[in-house]
Amino acid sequence: MLIQRDVPAKMRDGTTLMSDVYRPADDGEYPVLLTRLPYGKDFRPDPTYFDPIRTAQAGYVVVVQDVRGRFRSEGEFEPFIEEFEDGYDTVEWAAKLPGSDGSVGMYGLSYFGKTQWQAAVMRPPSLQSMVPGLTWGNHLGGVQMRGGVRELGLMQNWVQTAITLDLLFRKYAGDRERIGKDSPT
Repeated sequence: MLIQRDVPAKMRDGTTLMSDVYRPADDGEYPVLLTRLPYGKDFRPDPTYFDPIRTAQAGYVVVVQDVRGRFRSEGEFEPFIEEFEDGYDTVEWAAKLPGSDGSVGMYGLSYFGKTQWQAAVMRPPSLQSMVPGLTWGNHLGGVQMRGGVRELGLMQNWVQTAITLDLLFRKYAGDRERIGKDSPT
């Protein structure tokens, strides 16, 4: 198995999103399994749900991507806003990777599941399957929105617990000593 870290994918607006790509070591062509997440592609995923190393060893090209504005990817992170077009562009990019047979499936839980629904709405030709778990299909009546109105309680908790750390690292370029010391006067 081969692992490539920080493989760049250019989106239609020129923003570069970074992915880790896991693939079998031989010269064959394999289906691609793609997940896009805001929590850091470099953090080990939950192997009880999906292990990219074992999956690549079983004969798949696995792509794990930081969404726009998160961790190693460029741009500004606005939850759920760019996932439609970025999802489409990433599916079509992944279908053309070396070792890909041109077919792409998406997988993942929660936000990763939402990135699947939003990519699928755009109908990328190479997207053949998706397995969203613990997620919602209706953007306006699901977890982050209720009848088209933003659900502030859940969203605030999510931002504070899952999103803020990367924002702090981006602001302070990874300088953990400065986090929390600068405050507006």
